[in-house]
Amino acid sequence: MSSIMYDPQGSGKGIPIHYHSRPVGAYLYILLTGKLTYGYESRAKEGLRRAVRPAEGYMIDLSGLALIDSTGLGVLVHFVQTYCKDCRGVAVIVQDELMKELLAIAKLELLMPICESVQEAVQRLDEIGKVLEEGREE
Repeated sequence: MSSIMYDPQGSGKGIPIHYHSRPVGAYLYILLTGKLTYGYESRAKEGLRRAVRPAEGYMIDLSGLALIDSTGLGVLVHFVQTYCKDCRGVAVIVQDELMKELLAIAKLELLMPICESVQEAVQRLDEIGKVLEEGREE
């Protein structure tokens, strides 16, 4: 599934935000491209809402983003709070070193695993699932 948001007057100076989603096993993979910055948060939340399908967990790939700011980080937190109450959560995929640093400064690894690949994200979500299952058995 693909969704495009376009704001020619917004702070992104006409750069569209794209969402591409597809299932990966029991999880939903969502690739974001463009800018996730101030001025786009409402459209970003709406685009993510439309991209979300029921899944055991979610992977949000930020590798295609040109830029993310603190407002964009807030969109990720909003996603976790809104869509991850009854699942294994969300893993974020990031390859850019500066973006990894930004996520570390914001301590987002306390809310979601920060991964370098889809394979690592699947592994981390599987591990979370095992811990949740063990907790239910006790």
